[in-house]
Amino acid sequence: MIAPSGSLVGRVSIVTGVGPGVGRATALALATEGSDVVLAARSADVLASVAAEVEALGVRALAVPTDVGEVDQCRRLVAAAAGGMGRIDVVVNSAAAGGGGRIVDTEPEDWHTGFQVNVVGPVEISKAAVPHLRERGGAIVMVSTLAVRAINPRQGVYAVSKAALTVAAQTMARELGRDGIRVNVVVPGFVDGPGLTRTLEASAERRGITVGDAVGEITREVPLGRLPTSADIADAVVFLASDRARSITGQTLDVNGGRWFA
Repeated sequence: MIAPSGSLVGRVSIVTGVGPGVGRATALALATEGSDVVLAARSADVLASVAAEVEALGVRALAVPTDVGEVDQCRRLVAAAAGGMGRIDVVVNSAAAGGGGRIVDTEPEDWHTGFQVNVVGPVEISKAAVPHLRERGGAIVMVSTLAVRAINPRQGVYAVSKAALTVAAQTMARELGRDGIRVNVVVPGFVDGPGLTRTLEASAERRGITVGDAVGEITREVPLGRLPTSADIADAVVFLASDRARSITGQTLDVNGGRWFA
């Protein structure tokens, strides 16, 4: 077995939204830095697969099937983490929901689902974890989206709810600072991977262009000339979770290759 090493040895991290993409990459990046990881997602099969990858890195993994849109399951996740691992040091809220469509075409249930998963769930998980994080001084990292910066049509529910999550995180940073708990937000841009490929394929078909043309359109807007990967986003999360960011709270860290900056 690999001996754990890194900046998070001996700590326990909760990661929601564990699946292909940022959630999985974050879990593996935390494990690489020595943290035991509590994995949350709706799919038991996905959780089992990622748990095996985490354990192969020499740390413990605990898979807890969780629908972040259900408050009782959010609270159960934190209780399982504390009971199964003995402590909680880091919470990463990476789960997300929100389909495409114009705001004028939305129904009330669209907003309910978006806010339950993107705001209420992360806040409830974070609230439940506070007593544990307070014991040693811990970190909460919310994962947002470039859709809150570069406003586009058909992303209203997703963008509005993620913007609300950012304000919730900044408010919590003010409220929890004296408890030694840091709260920050990572804002990914377009992330190179299967999810983006599917989106661009659909867009290209709708617009009558090639997928290559669609990729070129967004890549040309990125000063670094390449799209970030899930691993790039995960590295930013790990930084904010670690002691290297011990004086950083209430901040948003954009990871988009320079496509957007203030």
